[in-house]
Amino acid sequence: QRFQKLQNLRKNGSRLFRRGVVLEALRMQGSFFTGYYFHSIRGSKTNEKQLAEEMGQLIQLFEKEALPIQYQADAIEGICNACYQERDKNAVLDTAARILSAQWREHAQEFRDAVKNSPAIGRCLCIRVMDTFWQEEMETILSSALDSSKQVREQLVTICTAHKEWEPKMLAMVSSKKSQERELGIRVLKFWDVNAYRDTFAKALETEKSKKLKELLSDCLGVKQEAEETAGGSPRTPKELAREVLKGGKKRKTAWAYETPFPVVHNKDGSEAEEEYLQAVLTAYADRGVPGISPEGAELAQELDPEELGAYVAALFDKWLESGAEAKKKWVLYAASVHGGKEIVDAFRHQIQEWPQHARGAMAAEAVKALALNGSSEALLYVDQISRKFKFRQVKTAAGEALEYAACALGISRAELEDRIVPNLGFDDQLKRTFDYGSRRFQVYLTPALELEVFDETEKKLKNLPAPGKRDEEEKAAAAYKAFKDMKKQLKTVVSNQKMRLEQALTAERLWSASAWEELFVKNPVMHQFAIGLIWGIYEEKVLKNTFRYMEDGSFNTKDEEEMELPGDAQIGLVHPIELEKEDLAAWKEQLQDYEIIQPIEQLERPVYQVAEEEKGTRELTRFGGKLLNGLSLSGKLQGMGWYRGSVQDAGVYYTFYREDGDIGVELEFSGSYVGDENDEVTVYGAAFYRAGTVKRGSYVYDTIKKENGYTLDQVSPRYFSETVLMLTKAVASSQEQLAYPACKN
Repeated sequence: QRFQKLQNLRKNGSRLFRRGVVLEALRMQGSFFTGYYFHSIRGSKTNEKQLAEEMGQLIQLFEKEALPIQYQADAIEGICNACYQERDKNAVLDTAARILSAQWREHAQEFRDAVKNSPAIGRCLCIRVMDTFWQEEMETILSSALDSSKQVREQLVTICTAHKEWEPKMLAMVSSKKSQERELGIRVLKFWDVNAYRDTFAKALETEKSKKLKELLSDCLGVKQEAEETAGGSPRTPKELAREVLKGGKKRKTAWAYETPFPVVHNKDGSEAEEEYLQAVLTAYADRGVPGISPEGAELAQELDPEELGAYVAALFDKWLESGAEAKKKWVLYAASVHGGKEIVDAFRHQIQEWPQHARGAMAAEAVKALALNGSSEALLYVDQISRKFKFRQVKTAAGEALEYAACALGISRAELEDRIVPNLGFDDQLKRTFDYGSRRFQVYLTPALELEVFDETEKKLKNLPAPGKRDEEEKAAAAYKAFKDMKKQLKTVVSNQKMRLEQALTAERLWSASAWEELFVKNPVMHQFAIGLIWGIYEEKVLKNTFRYMEDGSFNTKDEEEMELPGDAQIGLVHPIELEKEDLAAWKEQLQDYEIIQPIEQLERPVYQVAEEEKGTRELTRFGGKLLNGLSLSGKLQGMGWYRGSVQDAGVYYTFYREDGDIGVELEFSGSYVGDENDEVTVYGAAFYRAGTVKRGSYVYDTIKKENGYTLDQVSPRYFSETVLMLTKAVASSQEQLAYPACKN
């Protein structure tokens, strides 16, 4: 009723009065608009379309009443403030920015003034508008690095990471006298490529005075900050360090956790650790500007019993969850992961699965990053698994970033790190592991089929490892039985991960040096079983020169079953059937059949697809154009094979899927699906190949493949082309109808 009265006043009052009424109405009734947009059918396609339409009408009303840009930004902020969820706020801002950009030419100076004078969300909105015209507004946009609002600075980081052409500006900011500008430069360069700017980060760390930025630079470089010394010049004791950490009332940051008791923790000398000392460990994490490993916390923890400290931080983790898992206390994730041992992994696993279901994908992503610092093989294997296959892209991407960061800290590539974290599961070079019950011992063998076979002391084969009995040593048998169950569970994860990795290696044409190949596939018992079931190639400059099979006895066989020596300088990779002559392919198939080898992944029987003569010189793969199928089916299959959804555009619709492998990427276009409502029929269009990293993606991003960055089909490597066609064939397998293409696009 109040809103209606204001509308009537708007129609009947003077122009100046009407402006004030419109603005006041929006300030007072922001929740009215928001409820209208979101609360009834949140997330549905009708709702998203309605938002675009209503926001357009609203801004038309602003223009009609000649409201200054700053007033418009203020009003839209009122609507955003009434939104409960971040995705709703972003939807309002994205839509408003896109529509307001039409006014930029006429009101450019007003937008610049609003960036300085509007409230925080209004400033974010104006920055988004000006980003559309960044060639003219770059300096104004970058001036927001000094903004007092964290929200505005975070918005600026997001914008800058999409502008690789601003690299000189970002490098200059790292050397700025202002800490806010240095932070912006460091964060953007870190996002682009940590390894590429290591020298820049190292030089900056030498002169940096800010504790927060020292932590950020140390994280970029993967180095621990050097422990400080006491004023007298001698190294400080742990108790002195604890007092240093807690001084200045910093212990208030962790006081909430001490409202209920913690389990007892002892020092390594057997004495009971003081509560204040333990609080210093936690405060060292709470006081970090950048979440991560705390050098002070790690130093203090060295004096404590690691298992009891693990239980202590597990209790902290539970208390944090019970209090709502506040984002501002996400340092708990890092304290719990770093000091929680492998026992904390299951708790993290549960929350990482749970949080995205309740609109807390950002927290799940943070948990993945923290878990990568746990140090146990179980944690790294789970992070690796998430990076390959997880329903929520935000979390999946975070897992990949966490592995990249860990690899950077070790000075190796991510692929090399993934090789290193494959566990041997306790098997010796005879593929055997012993489980001792005290009165009985059992031998467990890993078979070529990656299954377990159990034998007792009389070499009798058992169906499974028996449960401990009365005659067994209770503690010893219980520990052995638990270790066996843990090993079975871990084996399942390892096998699943490595099958995905080998599929990816086959697609991306990954090569190993001879020494790295032997370290992974010969010395690791689990990968040894993979190696003997596959056909390998020796490559020179990515061209196949010879093929071989690794035998169970450690020798190397040719297709003619002649023994060969592996050259010490060989580059080794998985052979793709598209590289083999028909006779060689047949010979290898026959050899595997003779030895009754079942390949762990599809290799020799893999379908092969060639570029047709009429496709040469063209830039679009149209074989699947016009295929009709369920959108949920298409999305599920492609994402399951490592593809991603493209940019979400007007009304929450996305029109592409893509994947990038090394230097090359491929994008599939289709008729479009609404985020969260994909269970409608869609039409597949064409696919195009391009230089990876040259297409911007994100919410309301409209970038496309530029001609200079695209490839003709015959410029794509035969293996990558074949693998792409194979994936798309699987993705559209459920289609029963194909329309004429490209006519169906109209």
